Amino acid sequence: MPPPPPTGLRAAWQGWPGRIARLALALLPLVWLAKKVDVADVAARAHDVGARGLATSFATLLLSVVVASVRWRTLMRAYGATETPPVPTLLRHNLVGMYFNMLPSGVAGDAVRAHRLRGTLDMVTSLTVIFLERVSGLLGLCIVAAIAVATGDTLRDDMVAKVLELGLLGALGFSVVVLATPWALTRWPSLRALVAKVPVAGAIVLRVPPARSWLGLLLCVAQSVVVQGLVVLSVAMLVQPLAPAVTLLVCARVVPAIILTTYIPLTPGGLGQRELVFRYMFGLVGVAADAAVATSLLVFAMMMGLAALGGACLLAERALKLDAPER
Repeated sequence: MPPPPPTGLRAAWQGWPGRIARLALALLPLVWLAKKVDVADVAARAHDVGARGLATSFATLLLSVVVASVRWRTLMRAYGATETPPVPTLLRHNLVGMYFNMLPSGVAGDAVRAHRLRGTLDMVTSLTVIFLERVSGLLGLCIVAAIAVATGDTLRDDMVAKVLELGLLGALGFSVVVLATPWALTRWPSLRALVAKVPVAGAIVLRVPPARSWLGLLLCVAQSVVVQGLVVLSVAMLVQPLAPAVTLLVCARVVPAIILTTYIPLTPGGLGQRELVFRYMFGLVGVAADAAVATSLLVFAMMMGLAALGGACLLAERALKLDAPER
């Protein structure tokens, strides 16, 4: 029998009142932001970057997706895949995943990517690889931030910035534990009881199988550093024309904190949420509010461009009747 129709608040939330409420929640950060920053100034600042700067930044960001596709194949091989799709195919899957990641939560694209490799890996292994790819990316992000921190303190003394740096330190420890513990558990079974006692993270770590190739896993981490470095470089190309005093190392200090804060988007594409974080974090290094917001909106435009490429890949697959997108 079909389930009974929703009633009361649930019915309202699923109907047009709920849609209006969700839209209002998504727009609320932008309304607050519009009161704090002159939109005309933001548009003028974006124009200052120039077409060449925008094209170079987008190409750098696209290159990061290419390297991420190579990393994906490296990780699949580290977990026992003997035959993997070519990099162009994985690039297409990544772009399609970015198209679906424009939805709130930012994880829909990961599920889509795992599903699209159903002919190469079983679903459990594919999801494990996607999860560990995220973890290795987080580790690469923390390494980039650590290199920038080692060059000297560039942020003003601010409690929020200190908390974010502690968050990056915690993410560094978490990612190392997730990647290294499965190997240790195979050699010291007594550790399993201790790991099982760790709230939340312990249960996650116990479900992660050890890699068959640790050399491949280390190579995956190195590729993650390259991916995150290219993302930082792409953002630096946008912000430097607006704030020449901001160096690449300063961006390498600020951008990881921004990525960590917006890792799970709460609005479609992180719109509004990301602008607030850009405005705050770049403000700690002396970037004007309109320049920081303009940079954030340009970054969003770049991500939309990549998502549009993913949408074009979907249309091309349907036009060419590619029934097995993993090939």
